[in-house]
Amino acid sequence: MSTPSGRAAVALLAAGGALAVAWLVPPAAPLLVWPLLLFLPGWAIVSALRPRIDAAGRIGLAVVGSVALSTHLVFWLSHLAGGYHRGVVFAAAALLAAPVVAMAWRGGGPDFVVLRRARVELAIGAASAAFVGAVLGIGLWRVTPGGISSGGSNWSDLGVHLSIAETLNAGANFPPEVPYFAGEPLVYHWFADFHAAVLAEAAGLFSVPAMIVQAAVLAGALALLAFSLARRLVRDRGRRVGALAAILVVSGGGLGYVRLVGDLANGLGGPLELIARNSYDNQWLTEWPYFRIPSVMGTGLLAHRATTAGLPMLVGAMLLLVAALPTSAQLRAGWRDRPLLLAAAGALGALLAPFHFFFLPVLPLLALAWVLLGGRLVDRSAPRNALLLLAPFLLAVPFVLEPALQASGSGSLRFVQWWPSAPREDGALAVLFFYVTNLGVPFVLALVALATGRLPRGAFLAAWVGALFVIPNVVVVSVVDFDMNKYFQAMWIGVAIAAAWLTRRWPLPAVAAVLALSVPSPLLVAAWTATSDYQVLSRAEAEAAEWVAAETPPDAVFVTDGWVNSLTDAAGRKRLTTFGPYVANLGYQPDERISHVTTIYCGGDPALSAELMRRYDATYLVDGGRPQACAAPVDFGASAAFQLVYDAGPRIWRLVDP
Repeated sequence: MSTPSGRAAVALLAAGGALAVAWLVPPAAPLLVWPLLLFLPGWAIVSALRPRIDAAGRIGLAVVGSVALSTHLVFWLSHLAGGYHRGVVFAAAALLAAPVVAMAWRGGGPDFVVLRRARVELAIGAASAAFVGAVLGIGLWRVTPGGISSGGSNWSDLGVHLSIAETLNAGANFPPEVPYFAGEPLVYHWFADFHAAVLAEAAGLFSVPAMIVQAAVLAGALALLAFSLARRLVRDRGRRVGALAAILVVSGGGLGYVRLVGDLANGLGGPLELIARNSYDNQWLTEWPYFRIPSVMGTGLLAHRATTAGLPMLVGAMLLLVAALPTSAQLRAGWRDRPLLLAAAGALGALLAPFHFFFLPVLPLLALAWVLLGGRLVDRSAPRNALLLLAPFLLAVPFVLEPALQASGSGSLRFVQWWPSAPREDGALAVLFFYVTNLGVPFVLALVALATGRLPRGAFLAAWVGALFVIPNVVVVSVVDFDMNKYFQAMWIGVAIAAAWLTRRWPLPAVAAVLALSVPSPLLVAAWTATSDYQVLSRAEAEAAEWVAAETPPDAVFVTDGWVNSLTDAAGRKRLTTFGPYVANLGYQPDERISHVTTIYCGGDPALSAELMRRYDATYLVDGGRPQACAAPVDFGASAAFQLVYDAGPRIWRLVDP
């Protein structure tokens, strides 16, 4: 059928049939439903907007737009439906099919000639996706004879993310409480985990495979968007600047690998042993030289899931902004404003909020720099353009108001002189050395490019790099000051573009040398993530987690020993507390609850333990390990208030009269 109505009818029937099959056969959902949650609606919307953006940018925008739109749609439909469940996910997927049907009616679709011409950027995007997917597939959730291991920083980070996704999919944590600080609202940028939960719920899967696929797709989108933005900003008609920028964004980093050289020289172990034991991207608790700024690969793509989603969304919003709002010089040359595209940039920036709170203010900041340096601040279209860009940010208010109040009220927000993670006490030269070595060769090349005065859009890129470098050095908005490194990762986009421009005409051996000095640290941290073997759950704990997921109510609250990882994370159940700084990082004060948990285990009085559990609405207690310095271990079996319900490893007690 070649008529518009015929094409639309075929698309509608195909979408309806795909959803029906996936509903009845959940394992088919990754093939039939996930494209509606990861790509298709974004592609349809971008096609309708007809932006002056190349194929790489359009594909990247399709991914980030679909991820943002699908997650927000499920969120608000869940509120309307009175809860989050699989039916809401499929209702959202049905609504997301509407742009695809509209695209079919218009006759839109992929231009395969254009895609063939874009094979360089598509290859870089595909390689980025495959690399991140492979590393996480090997290292994120490894089943071993001894239990479950998770490599690299995921050893400490995965439990937070997994507990969010699994408690959502258990069906009794929406709107979500903090899974590891039960009873308090989740004031955290949690939508990357929510989107992974949505993918998993559609397919009836455990969340980890969905997280791996999602991270891989977003890594590919980041590479494509960086490629497109670099070409547009430096007015590169070829592909070399875009390719170099994309490679540096995803795979570039600092000089942390020199520590591996030093460790090998000092005979501390063989190379494979050392790589499996150390990050060599950012390392803590070491002597000078200090490496504390991770690469985009190190945490942004392999561990910190908020950045995995938030960074490509930020780059996508900036690409839309630059395409929508030409400079005054471009206006004189015949370009025109694209109001719908500008509104789309504002909408994507606003939808970014619950994916990444730290990046939310970056878009307005960079937009101001673009308008100011492009000579568009006071022209007659300025009020309209400001309204189009900023009005959508009302969508962010429900997500940022409470976290902002929490941060300011808890003391997390504070002004500083130099980033606290830098060696401030050693003086200005030490701080300078720290930043040069941590940010490495691309940073130095970017500074040289900016200093030449010939870099197209050099003033804007200087503002991008300078503003995002300054922010962590003057303000901290988290209890853990390390979190401010996320601004360095957003800065890295500008760094990579400037460095790529400087090296665009260098001989191939010189470019290879730049890459050889820039990519080892990210590659080493990827190897650490894939090969390190840090146990998060023992075999007995993993089996207990399966029992908990099957045999306890979805809204059950557990008392655990407060260690960073717990069987409740995989089981999808809330617990009273975790590692204290993780709780404090949300703006809550964990000390009293940690003290009460210690008393529950070590206060010597099971009646007091039961009373404290009732205070927090806890109904189960995991007795597999106890808080350290346990003065008077409680004998739960000696009290009628506790019933032993599981004894095949860690013992699990149920409070008889909650």
